[in-house]
Amino acid sequence: MISLPLSIETEALIQRLSTEEKKRLALLIQAFVSQPVRPISQVMDDMAEYARKQGLNPDHLDDLLKE
Repeated sequence: MISLPLSIETEALIQRLSTEEKKRLALLIQAFVSQPVRPISQVMDDMAEYARKQGLNPDHLDDLLKE
């Protein structure tokens, strides 16, 4: 297991995720680090699209991405 520095707000959001959502987040992180040739902008676009599909509204998403 590794640890990453996160804001208190982000930690709280992650703690509220279901087990299934945490598994999906882990898969997203794994995909990001296992394919470092992808530009960060592409990864962020993919993550934003996934969040939208999960019902996260754009304002909340922008707030999360700014942190």
